[in-house]
Amino acid sequence: MVFTVENICGFLIRSKLLTPEEVRALQQRWQAEAKDQAGSISQFSKWLVANRYVTEYQAVLLAKGHADSFFLNQYKILDRLGQGRMAGVYKAEHTLGQEVAIKVLPPSKAKNPQLLGRFQREARMALRLKHPNVVRTYQLGEANDVQYLVMEYLEGETLDEVLQRRRKLPPTEAVRLIHQALMGLQHIHEQGMVHRDLKPANLMLAPASGRGDADTTLKSTVKILDIGLGRFFEDSPQSEKMELTGEGVLLGTPDYLAPEQARDARAIDIRADIYSLGCVLYHALTGQPPFPDKNLLSQMVRHATETAKPLKEFNPAIPDGLQQIINWMLAKKPEERYPTPERAAQALQVFLVADSEPVRAAGEEPHMRKYLTWLETADNGQGAPVPAAPVPVSAPLAIPAGGAPQAKPVAPFVPPSEPRRSKLTPTPPTRPAHHKKKHRHRKPISAEPPVAQPALSSEIDVELVSWPAAQLPTEGPVRRSSLTRREWTLLGIGAGAVIFAGIVGMVLALIFKG
Repeated sequence: MVFTVENICGFLIRSKLLTPEEVRALQQRWQAEAKDQAGSISQFSKWLVANRYVTEYQAVLLAKGHADSFFLNQYKILDRLGQGRMAGVYKAEHTLGQEVAIKVLPPSKAKNPQLLGRFQREARMALRLKHPNVVRTYQLGEANDVQYLVMEYLEGETLDEVLQRRRKLPPTEAVRLIHQALMGLQHIHEQGMVHRDLKPANLMLAPASGRGDADTTLKSTVKILDIGLGRFFEDSPQSEKMELTGEGVLLGTPDYLAPEQARDARAIDIRADIYSLGCVLYHALTGQPPFPDKNLLSQMVRHATETAKPLKEFNPAIPDGLQQIINWMLAKKPEERYPTPERAAQALQVFLVADSEPVRAAGEEPHMRKYLTWLETADNGQGAPVPAAPVPVSAPLAIPAGGAPQAKPVAPFVPPSEPRRSKLTPTPPTRPAHHKKKHRHRKPISAEPPVAQPALSSEIDVELVSWPAAQLPTEGPVRRSSLTRREWTLLGIGAGAVIFAGIVGMVLALIFKG
């Protein structure tokens, strides 16, 4: 169907993007400026965009006769940002002027109870995360049978895009970025979650203000992203436990995948994410992942058995201390790695430089305050905004005057009985001493290796990973079998085959003897 300029003006009024008075005024202005081209739809659309009456995305839809679906409650859709595995992502503006990103689950998919449950679990999980180094989720909403999730809108580029352009980074930049990522990961860990797909493409580098400098990342803030991987458990007897990822399905990106995650992605803990960030740090320093390989099976074997090439083979200027930190982060066995992201971040802290841009706590920006106040009090069409679960929130990074961001204070790495190491020598991973108290608290330090953390028993395929409060890391060693369920199954099958062969042999021997 062919539309006229008058039709487009009618669509504008119906869409509620502009008031009838505003449409009449712009139509008169267009006729005065366009003259003999006043009837051209293409020129009129370009003119609307150039004069900021509508966005390019809105103009395309209007020119096709679409006059609806430009609003989700208080949010005006400005642009389409991308398409995920199960949801579209849009740029939108709140009535208070705050720009946000909105992930939308289409009505056709919301009719699928499994997809709807996954989407809602992702929302409840993401609402818990409030840290300057994790992308913020603000609100879960519904409008006209459309489920949507409101998130922080970020401008910038991913670490993957930076590495594609620059190939590798100086140690000062690489350390700063991974230090921030580890602090964000620590917050994720404190909420009882695991990310399970940390890679350069899931680390957004947001410039401090305006456009960033393409030649440096020292003014950027790392934001941990993820699209569609992970699992989440609610600590509630009413919570529905659904398996959305079968055993044997590889979750994660092979270049950055911990050995235990390749064996069974459902039985991992935060130390698998520490391994992944160790791989990302190695890539940022050397220009390639630790075990580059086009053969997936070969790459998994190399992760489990080989030692990555020394950093100095790629850059002789890399300090020896960084090599030691990489070695601990990339240890083959989880118990030989740092027990928490915070410990790894503290080891990297001595390599931070003082002239990098400090990280601002979430919500400090003046333009955010009105919007955050509205979130706490307003009705979004289905009652008050969904509150975050009452879980501990990581403190923002302390910013010394003129200095680099520092980790929040923790118990020192060096036991009192040992001599203090050089500042350039990172402290090895340590193991918390055993305590009988059931509540979580700051762990004292000993010189022993870090303890194993409990495996997880079932799975929900969403953006991050969680386990029930009853299964949060304990203060003492956890005794469990070193074999996975798959390995026990194979062992049982093998034992059964041996018994069956023995019985068959005995029967045949009796037959031939008789």
